[in-house]
Amino acid sequence: MATVYKPVFPTRYDPGYQERVKKLEITPQELEFFKTAFNTPSVFKLLSTVRSRRFGMGYRYETGEPETRSWSDGKTVRQEKGPLAFKSEKHAPLSELEEALIAWAALGPNGVVLADAPLHGNISTWVCWSGRTIPAPCNDCAQDLFIVNDEGTWLYRPSGERMAPVEIKSEEDYWKILKWYREERIKISDKRPDLGWGAGPAGTSVNMMGPWQYNVNRPGSTWFIPVGDVGFEHINVLFSMYEWWHMYLTDPETGEPCGCGEWVKPGYLEMGVPATMYDELLTMVHSYVVGAMVQNIRLASEALGLGAWVFCGFVDELVLGAFPDISKGLGFQYMERSAEQNRNSILTSLGLPGIKEAVVVPSPQFPTAEDIVDYVMNVRYTSGSHFSRDDNYAMRNKGPYKPEVMEEILDHPKIQISDWVHDAVLATVKYLVNKYGVVPTFTNPIHANFTAQIHHVDLDFYRQYQLGMDGETEPYSITDRILGHFKDYHPNEPDLNAQ
Repeated sequence: MATVYKPVFPTRYDPGYQERVKKLEITPQELEFFKTAFNTPSVFKLLSTVRSRRFGMGYRYETGEPETRSWSDGKTVRQEKGPLAFKSEKHAPLSELEEALIAWAALGPNGVVLADAPLHGNISTWVCWSGRTIPAPCNDCAQDLFIVNDEGTWLYRPSGERMAPVEIKSEEDYWKILKWYREERIKISDKRPDLGWGAGPAGTSVNMMGPWQYNVNRPGSTWFIPVGDVGFEHINVLFSMYEWWHMYLTDPETGEPCGCGEWVKPGYLEMGVPATMYDELLTMVHSYVVGAMVQNIRLASEALGLGAWVFCGFVDELVLGAFPDISKGLGFQYMERSAEQNRNSILTSLGLPGIKEAVVVPSPQFPTAEDIVDYVMNVRYTSGSHFSRDDNYAMRNKGPYKPEVMEEILDHPKIQISDWVHDAVLATVKYLVNKYGVVPTFTNPIHANFTAQIHHVDLDFYRQYQLGMDGETEPYSITDRILGHFKDYHPNEPDLNAQ
């Protein structure tokens, strides 16, 4: 009997979810917060002023003074004295409401996708119909959001089930945003990860976090870290590529088909693509999803009058945990790969056990090629899913299609993956595992290379150093939303930016 795997990506089919959900009662003050936030300027107005405002309350630049990071790695660091020397004495972490809204903007539930592709346009490639605020290839929902604040490290992962086809239609729905944040986060640690500027091998001046990140992971900030798994889509797109594009993977060393030669013939597989190029494509596909997440975070912060510092420029393997002697990071585990098979020394993560396990073979979660191929193929047909007749997701979540249309879709043979495609994909995966040791082969399945750190802006830094526009007393970097932030969103607290 085949092993049955539970989904290891964020979408989980839970037919009893809607019946168990209880409305979260929020206070008048919380309701007022969301009403104010949803009544912000248009996206075009926000785009006219959006900036990466990197200096927040509690931050410092090039003071020349040593400081010890007691909140993370305990390392004592010093940035040389420079022309932008500034030390903020203010401390104002983001509120729960601010974090909840930004997390929802990043990749929170927003209803049910439209699934408006033709049946003969490969609608079967979609692995779920859970709508989020971002797009994703085949709607795979393989990207998650890790959140680091003064209370610890968290994984934000709301359920794949939906309470309505459009979740936030009016202020009557604002409670959901707070519910998803309070009840559907997973706590990873009670503290911040042991990460900071200047991290590198002992006895060297190597800076694996990059020269720009002096204030990364600082108290008072909230660090949003998108983490994506390209392993799921690696297998999923092979089904589409073989059946609909009639393209197949070739070995970059020989140019020959990767185990699927018997299907290379007219009407089946007709054009080869190097496996290295394919892995690069999947990495790029992951990048657009994360880019959308970070831009959503940036625009949400701009609307709220918060500082959004978006950045890459660091070794993402360090953040994940590939170098535990330097930093445990988020604690992701890595496999030992044979040097003979792994000619390019690709690091391969197994994921974070029990939290975010990578779709990679061989691994504890997917020991064999059969395990991973069958899992990715069948996740769309499992009980409760969108292509299942047993407690169908679309019927349960009331969208996107009318019942009679959904019935016709489920009855159509093209909704199934062809047997020969399954066999050809399986042969390809077996070939790559046997020769190179792992699939994905030429890229790490787990990526975390673009992040956003959000904070309350310390306007004193900008007032001291930056110019204003003609006729204005404040620097051009300061918007009315930033000036009014404490009044609008912290009405019972002192305005730390008042002059």
